[in-house]
Amino acid sequence: MVKRHTHTDPETWLSHVEAQRGEKALPLLRKATHLLSPVFIEEGLGIATILLELGLDNEGLSASIIYPMLKGHEIHLDTITDHLGESNSKLLRDAIQMGALGKLQHLQDRQSHQLENVRKMLLAMVADVRAVLIILAERLWLLRKAKNLSIPEQEKFAKETMDVYAPLANRLGIGHLKWEMEDLCFRYLHPDIYKHIAKWLDSRREERELYIQKVMDELKMALTKVNIKSFEITGRVKHIYSIYRKMQRKNSTLDEIYDISAVRVLVSEIEDCYAALGIVHSMWVQIPSEFDDYVMHPKPNGYRSIHTAVRGPENRTVEVQIRTLQMHQESELGVAAHWRYKEGGAQKSDYEAKIAWLRQVMEWQKEIASSTEKKDAIPAEAGTEAPPKDLFADRVYVFTPTGDIVDLPQGATPLDFAYHIHSEVGHRCRGAKIGGSIVPLTYHLQTGERVEILTAKQPNPSRDWLNPHSGYLKTPRARAKVLHWFKALDDLHEAEKAEKTKIKEKKEVVIPSTAITPELPVIKKPPSSKKSRQDIQILGVGHLLTQIARCCKPLPGEPIIGYITLGKGVSIHRKSCNNILHITEDTKNRLIEVDWGEKTSDIYPVDIKIDAYDRHGLLRDITAFFASEKINVLGIQTYTEKNSHEAHIQLTLEITALEQLNHILSRLKQIPNVTRAWREAGK
Repeated sequence: MVKRHTHTDPETWLSHVEAQRGEKALPLLRKATHLLSPVFIEEGLGIATILLELGLDNEGLSASIIYPMLKGHEIHLDTITDHLGESNSKLLRDAIQMGALGKLQHLQDRQSHQLENVRKMLLAMVADVRAVLIILAERLWLLRKAKNLSIPEQEKFAKETMDVYAPLANRLGIGHLKWEMEDLCFRYLHPDIYKHIAKWLDSRREERELYIQKVMDELKMALTKVNIKSFEITGRVKHIYSIYRKMQRKNSTLDEIYDISAVRVLVSEIEDCYAALGIVHSMWVQIPSEFDDYVMHPKPNGYRSIHTAVRGPENRTVEVQIRTLQMHQESELGVAAHWRYKEGGAQKSDYEAKIAWLRQVMEWQKEIASSTEKKDAIPAEAGTEAPPKDLFADRVYVFTPTGDIVDLPQGATPLDFAYHIHSEVGHRCRGAKIGGSIVPLTYHLQTGERVEILTAKQPNPSRDWLNPHSGYLKTPRARAKVLHWFKALDDLHEAEKAEKTKIKEKKEVVIPSTAITPELPVIKKPPSSKKSRQDIQILGVGHLLTQIARCCKPLPGEPIIGYITLGKGVSIHRKSCNNILHITEDTKNRLIEVDWGEKTSDIYPVDIKIDAYDRHGLLRDITAFFASEKINVLGIQTYTEKNSHEAHIQLTLEITALEQLNHILSRLKQIPNVTRAWREAGK
C-alpha cells in the first residue's frame, strides 16, 4: 500500500529519499533545496513528497521542488538552467504551461490564440507526463492546505478540482491521487454530509474491522489449500465520496449500504486471479449484478481488476477485488507506473504508450467540455460564439514510426504527412501504411495512428496530386511543394526544347526523374471453362481472372488488394494479410488496386480461432451457437494444454459478409470461459 510521508525539514526529507531509493547522493535535489527561499520550501517539499510516492525520478522531484518558486516569479528559468541543466528547465517550462488547466473551466476565453494556447498545453502533456504529475501533485497539496481558506475560496477551489483535475487523475488511472482529491473536495463542498458519513464509519469501525478480519481469515485458509503460488489479502474501507455516490446511485441510506468494506486479493499471475475467483464463489453465494471483469475488459483508463460481491459470513454483503500485483501498482499509480525515466533525461517510450497517453488526454478534454456544457444553462451573450465542444476537432495528431507527434489539419492525408516530414519524402512517396496496413494516399488520417511512408528511390510526384477533387492533398504547404517540383520540371523541359532547336535534330529526350511504369507480367489467357469473378472489380484494367487468396480469405466490405500471379490471374488478398505486408521489394510492382463489385457471392470460407479455459461442455456450447446462428462449419480442430487447461480451437466457417463475421466474433466472446475469438491476418 502507498504510505504518506510528511517530512518538512529539507535535510530529513532528503535523507529519507536516499534511504528509499538506496542511492548514495541526490545532488540535483540538494541543489534544488538550496535555490529555494524558505517561503516555498514547505510547498515544494510537499509536492515532491507526493511525487515520491508515485515513483517519480530524481529530475522530476527536483523540478517539483523548484516549481512553486518559479511560479511565484522568485527565480528565473536561466538560473535553473545554469544550476540544474536544460532538461530540468524544459520540464519546468512544460509544468508552467500546464498551470493553465483551470482555463478549461472558462471557455468564455474564446479568442483563437487563447484556444490555441490551451491546445498546445494539452499536447505538451504528451511530450512529458511528469509535467502533468507535478500539476496534479500541486493541486492535491493545495487541497490539503485549503482548510485555512475562507468557505467561498474552499468551494471555488474544490469545484475546480472536481471539474478538471480529479477527472484528469481518473483518466490517467492514478487512483492514489484521484480518491484523496475527491474526498477533500467533497469535504469542502458538502461538509455536513461528509461529517455524517465519517462519523457513521467511525462509530462502526471496531465491528467492521472484526468482520473483515473474519472474512480474510476464512479466505486465506481456502486459498492456502489450492495451488496458487503466492497471494496477499488486505481489507479496506471505501472512500467517503465513493460511498456517497453509491448512496445516490442506489437511492439508499447509510444503513442500507452493506458493502462499504472490501477485501482485496493480490496474486502473481492472471490465471491465479480466476482461480481465486472460483474459490470465492465456491465459499459464498455470488451476487451476479455486482460482478465486473475489468481484467478481460479493462476500463478506458487502463484499470484492470476483477470485482465481485458475495453473501459472506453472517449472510452479509462483502465486496472482493482480485488482481495481480502489477495491476494493483497500475491502479494506484496509473500512467506513472508505465512511464519511467532515466536519471538526467526522459527515457523515450514506444509509440503505443504515447498513443494511449494522447487518447487519454483527448478523452479527458472532451469529458471536461461535455460536463461544462451540461452545467452551463446560461446562453452565450449576443455577438459571441458558442464554446467549442472539442479543442482538437479541427486537428489530427499522428505518430511517426519513432513515436514523434505530427500535428496536421483534419482531413490530412498520408501525402500531407510525408511532405510535413520532408519535401524529399513527399516527392518519393509511393504508398503508406497505417499500423502496418497499406492505405490509399487519399486516406484521411485519424488521431493516434502510426504512419509509415513507403518511398521510391527516385522522386516521382503525380500531377493528379494537384487536382483539388482527387483528395490527395489537404495542406497548402504540401501543395506548394508539389507545385514547386513541377515548376522546376517544366523549366527543365523548356531548357531541353531550346537545346533541341539549336541542334535541329529530332531526338526523344528522356528526363531521369519522370515516372517509369513497370511492365506487368504476361498473364496467360485462362481456359474458356473459367470465368472472371463478378464480385471483384480490377480498377483501371477490366476483367481478369481472379481468385480469393487461401491465406487470408477476404470478405466483401474488407479492404482488399490484388497480386498478379504468373499464369493464374489475380490473387485477391486482404490489405492486412501478412503475405502482402511482407512482400519483397522486387515483387511489389505486381500489386494492383481492386475493389468489390456490385454483385458478390453468397458465402465465403473464413478461418477463425478461439482461446478459452477448458471446461465440460465448452465445444458443445460453441457448436450449438453456430447452429442457432445457422452458420455452416466446414472444419474444426481443437487442442488443449493440460498444464494450463487452455483450449485452442480453429474453425473454418461459411460467412456471407463482414458484418456477420464481426457479430459472430462478438457473440463468441460472451460464451463462458471464452477469453478470445479472432480472425488472423493471414499466414
